Amino acid sequence: MPSAGFNACQVNGDNFSGYNKFGILGGLAVEARLSKKLNLNFGIFFSQKGARHNPKPEKGDLRFYRVNLNYVEMPLQFKINLNKLYFASVGASYAYLINYQEDTEAGNWNNVFPFNKSDFCFNIGLGRPIKNNFVIEVRSSNSVVPIRNNRLGSTSVFYPNALTRIFGVGMFNNILTLVVSYKLKVKSKNAE
Repeated sequence: MPSAGFNACQVNGDNFSGYNKFGILGGLAVEARLSKKLNLNFGIFFSQKGARHNPKPEKGDLRFYRVNLNYVEMPLQFKINLNKLYFASVGASYAYLINYQEDTEAGNWNNVFPFNKSDFCFNIGLGRPIKNNFVIEVRSSNSVVPIRNNRLGSTSVFYPNALTRIFGVGMFNNILTLVVSYKLKVKSKNAE
């Protein structure tokens, strides 16, 4: 099933807060029915993640930070049919970093402190069909291993996310996604 959407992104551990960076998500997924209540979903997506902080001179904040991380992501999720209208999803994903762009008020920081090529995430979601085979879902995705190790070895950064506090110090993707998918129905030979 083809899917498209957008990510509201932040990076835990960058000393800024808020879902201030937006990115696109697009790709394909296949789904297998395991039982009346349970489906298994696997996909391959292009996913933009990252973080952004704009200066606020009126508040004396001249800091600028933007990182755009482009990934090929492969989620594997269980979809649980809660009732006739809603489903929940839970699973994990592996994402491979294709490239990135990192800038601060001091200029370009590409390759100064490189990001890890792999991102492993825990994902949860809630969705429902909307009309004519279209499905809408809201997902939350959190890295469980750092996307960049803490270059200073400092533990002074507060991580508001419980997963990042458990799994270590560094930078972690924290994403909210709105995705719309179109279910292509495949007829089985038995149905003919």
